[in-house]
Amino acid sequence: MPILNNTQVVDQTSAIERIPFQPGLIGSLGLYRGETVRTDAVSFDVRENSLAILDDHLRNVAQKNSTEDSPFDIHTLAIPHYPIVKTLGREKLAGVRAFGSEGEAIVAQAVAQELERQAMRHDVHEEYLKAQMTLNGVVVTTNYGTINMATEFGVARPTGTISSATVLADLRAAQAQSRAGLMNGGRIQGYILFASAEMFAEIIASPDVATAYQFSQASGNPLRNELGSVANGYTMFRFGNVDVVLYDDTFTTKTGAVVEVLADGAGVLVPRTELGVSFYGPASTLSGLGGVGSRRFASTYRDPKDRYVEVESEQSTLVINEQFGATVALTVGA
Repeated sequence: MPILNNTQVVDQTSAIERIPFQPGLIGSLGLYRGETVRTDAVSFDVRENSLAILDDHLRNVAQKNSTEDSPFDIHTLAIPHYPIVKTLGREKLAGVRAFGSEGEAIVAQAVAQELERQAMRHDVHEEYLKAQMTLNGVVVTTNYGTINMATEFGVARPTGTISSATVLADLRAAQAQSRAGLMNGGRIQGYILFASAEMFAEIIASPDVATAYQFSQASGNPLRNELGSVANGYTMFRFGNVDVVLYDDTFTTKTGAVVEVLADGAGVLVPRTELGVSFYGPASTLSGLGGVGSRRFASTYRDPKDRYVEVESEQSTLVINEQFGATVALTVGA
C-alpha cells in the first residue's frame, strides 16, 4: 500500500455548494460584488473616477466627448483562510437511526447533516466579515493582523451626530458627507442608517420621525419588502430616502466571547451603492493549486481502519470596502 493514499479523501464541494447560501441582513443588501480568484492573495486597483456630464457637439464632426484615464492605486492583500473540521466517530453515529438503513446510509446521512451545519457557520462568518467591513472598515485576522480600510486607502471616515431636535438637518449633513466621499460618480439609490438601540430611540423621539415610523409600520417598509424574510428579524422604517434599521446583531467567537459590531450610541450611514468586493480564494488542497475560487469547499476523509469520518470545509474570503470614505460614522448628539 503506498504511503500517500488519496482513495479515502472524497471531494464534497459540489454537495456543500448545493446547500443554499443564507445571507444575513448586510449580505442581502448587495453592497459587495462577488469575485473568485485563483491565488491566495489579491492585487486590485481602486480608481478615482467620476461620471461627468457631456458637452454637446455638432453632428458628424470630429469633436467628441473623450474619456481620460483615471488615476488608480494598486493594493495587494492576502486572503484569510477559515477552515472547519469535525470528526464523526462511532459514538456520534450510534444515535443516527432509520428503519432498514445500512451502515453506509447512516454515515452518509450524518455527513450530509454535518455539511449543512458547517455551511451555516460559513454563512454566518461571511455576514460577520461584511458587517465589520461595512460598519467599522476592518478585518481582524490572526495571521495577517488587522486589515484597516482607513490606513489601506489613506482616507478619513467622515463623522457626525444625530439629535432628536435636528434629525432632518443631521441626516442631510451626513448624506452630503457620504456623497462627497464617493468614488463612483455618485450613483446612489438611497441610504441605510444602521442605528444602535440608543440612537434608534433618539431618532424616533423626534415628532416628525415618530409619525414616519408609525406610518412605515402600518403601510410596509420598501426595504423590508425588498429583503423578504431576512428583514423579519429587524425593526426598520423609512424616513425620506433613508432606511433606518435598528441594528443590534452580535457574533460569538469559538471561545464564547460576544462580539458587538456596532457600539451602543453609535450608527453608520451607508449609501445604497456598490461598496466593494468579496474575494473568494481557491481550495487549500494540492488539487486546488491554480484552481478557481468558490464561496465554500468541503471534503470527507474515511479512516482506513473504519474508526471515524472526518468532515472538513473551508472558505477563503476577503471583503474589501472600497467606498469606506462614503460611510459616515454617527453618534448621539446633545
